[in-house]
Amino acid sequence: MAAFSEKGAQAKAERLGIKDNPGIVVGKVVSTGQKFLQSWEDLSLDIWGPRTGKSTSRVIPAILDAPGAVVSTSNKRDVVDGTRGVRERTAPVWVFDPQKIAQEDPDWWWNPLSYVTDEEKAYKLTQHFSVGSRVPGSKPDAYFDPKAEDILSSYFLAAALGDLPITQVYLWVTEQVNREPINILKQHDYELQYKGLESTLELADKQRDGIFGTAEKMIQCLKSRNTLRWVAPTGGASVASDARRQFNPHAFAASQETIYILSKEGAGSAAPLTTALTVAIAEAMEERAERSGGRLPKPALFALDELANVVRWAGLPDQFSHYGSKGLIVMGILQSWSQGVELWGEANMRKIWSAANVKVYGGGVAEEGFLRALSDLIGDYSYINVSVSSGKSGSSRSRQEAKERIFDVSNLAELDRGRAVVLASGAPATLVRTMPWYSGPHKESVESSIRKYSPRPEAPAVAVPAEPVANPWVTK
Repeated sequence: MAAFSEKGAQAKAERLGIKDNPGIVVGKVVSTGQKFLQSWEDLSLDIWGPRTGKSTSRVIPAILDAPGAVVSTSNKRDVVDGTRGVRERTAPVWVFDPQKIAQEDPDWWWNPLSYVTDEEKAYKLTQHFSVGSRVPGSKPDAYFDPKAEDILSSYFLAAALGDLPITQVYLWVTEQVNREPINILKQHDYELQYKGLESTLELADKQRDGIFGTAEKMIQCLKSRNTLRWVAPTGGASVASDARRQFNPHAFAASQETIYILSKEGAGSAAPLTTALTVAIAEAMEERAERSGGRLPKPALFALDELANVVRWAGLPDQFSHYGSKGLIVMGILQSWSQGVELWGEANMRKIWSAANVKVYGGGVAEEGFLRALSDLIGDYSYINVSVSSGKSGSSRSRQEAKERIFDVSNLAELDRGRAVVLASGAPATLVRTMPWYSGPHKESVESSIRKYSPRPEAPAVAVPAEPVANPWVTK
């Protein structure tokens, strides 16, 4: 437990050159009242059911205590409203709101194709659209999905090379036979890519239609006018001439700025783009860490709420384990174990769960398999059972060691609001009392931010009594 105490976290923070605060407070240990801290080297994975207080107790306090840049993802505006006013005192704040969750105006934009610098980056961008557009629980088609990903990857690369907006990719997909991307790739010596496109165009009509139809489904979010205002030039401008500020992940990685990335799940979700933006920032920070001796000068916090909905980051399990050593502090939050399994598969869900230095269960989950496994991890407690027996020769006393489960499945399913179970590397399972922002030092600052940015409820309509009308049947 020493490593997760205030003293232990402070020692790590000082070694990293952080003076303001030692780490993220997970809660107060119920048995001792001491704070349990996640240090600025620890990665965490949280599972909190709906309406259990994860935003007030985990996300908002973590953002307020972050010493460096912050990337926050959510499908609601509460975190934005509660922390924006505080974070903007340190550095500029960005709100990426393609689905109008916070009703933010797009006075800046991000060009997803600025990420595409070669064929490998084009393929990565394609994967975000492929995974992000997939209906939860569905499986990709073994033929059409890889073929669609192949042409999308080539189209993204061609559009980036031609300094064209991402909307052009959608037009190429719907037109099918347009040779412009082939010509661009040929001009830049991407032989395999342009020849691959040529062979696809020569397929039988029915086969080609299936491939392009699958590709069009993957980029459906580009049909939304609200979404396009955030990722494409507006008002007839070109990529180069759009007068709005353009977000640069590499500049962000060198700052203490904050970006809030918002999206909804379901039809029309902008998840492919929110995922692409989050990953572009993470990779820019990795590059900066490599140029800075292997670690960011100040840790960057990735508070990834609604991880399986807003950010469908398929490659995260493979990246997760080494982010902490580079100063990328990922706080991934799911609503259930099955959410992670749906996105990553059972093996990768176990992989990321195992790699997390700090695992937090905040209650509100009714999945028996997960709760049983959690109960096993928490373990048993031992006690001495003393029994007394008496007979003709007198009484005798026996002592026997007994064990009992600390939390069974029903206890975990019924975990009180305001309590969380923490499993941390090298420490026993710990029950903590959560510390929502309104019980901590940031209370007044958060309330001020909410007053400034949260929309005020409309005044209720006042009923106006109608003028009495005489009843002609009873009035003389």
